[in-house]
Amino acid sequence: MNRIAQGLTLVLLGTSALTATVPTDMYLNWVKPAFQPFLIAAGAVMAVLGVWLVIAELRGEAEEHAHHAHPGDDEAVAEAYGHGGGHGHDHSRAPHVAWLLLLPVLAVFVVAPPALGSYTVQSTASESSAPPPQRERSGQFDDGLEEAAEGEVVPLELRQFVMRAWIDEERTMAGRTVELTGFAVPAEDGEGWYLARLQMACCAADAVVNKVLITDGPVPEADSWWTVRGTWVEPDGELYDVNEHRFAVAEREEVTDPPDPYE
Repeated sequence: MNRIAQGLTLVLLGTSALTATVPTDMYLNWVKPAFQPFLIAAGAVMAVLGVWLVIAELRGEAEEHAHHAHPGDDEAVAEAYGHGGGHGHDHSRAPHVAWLLLLPVLAVFVVAPPALGSYTVQSTASESSAPPPQRERSGQFDDGLEEAAEGEVVPLELRQFVMRAWIDEERTMAGRTVELTGFAVPAEDGEGWYLARLQMACCAADAVVNKVLITDGPVPEADSWWTVRGTWVEPDGELYDVNEHRFAVAEREEVTDPPDPYE
């Protein structure tokens, strides 16, 4: 690939990074909000370097063309004796097919990769679920469940719900009405569906699935977003041995304006 194509690639990559962060929040599909300043800086640097590379190459070609149009006396003599000028410039160019390498970059503007969703949950369903480290105990959760009045609907993130369902030995959630929001994932065995959310530590590559099984009512369309209110289905036996958390839905409503896809 020649320098102009390399410069255009940098410009397109930088522009795609900027358009995903400045006018929109598309970048949240792949990384956490804290990465926005770094993406803006990286996109600006790549775009500026790409423009500089293209301008430098065009200017060099123009100067070279002018130099050949008006050769000096020494070059004229050399050409007369068949030495070819001896200026040592390499006029080789990469094949035109190299420009096809720009197509994946252009595709970012046309088909932006979506956030992870039901496919990710289903593809990891065969992996054994392991509970988190037993570091938190009752009274040390930050979800506000203990402070809420009896009978009050308590909004929880799915990660908070799953954390309590696994390690809250006092079972504080039992009988309490909670509200959860996430996207729908049909169960592969046909028994109900999962309300799921992805917990991201750094970027989409390290996302962890949090989900609850719901068997009440019809199965919604995959990747549609829902807010459900109901109660935790308290399991028999030790909480730490549970690998599938269940939720009894009293009411549900579809979310038309989904929040940040990750927790």
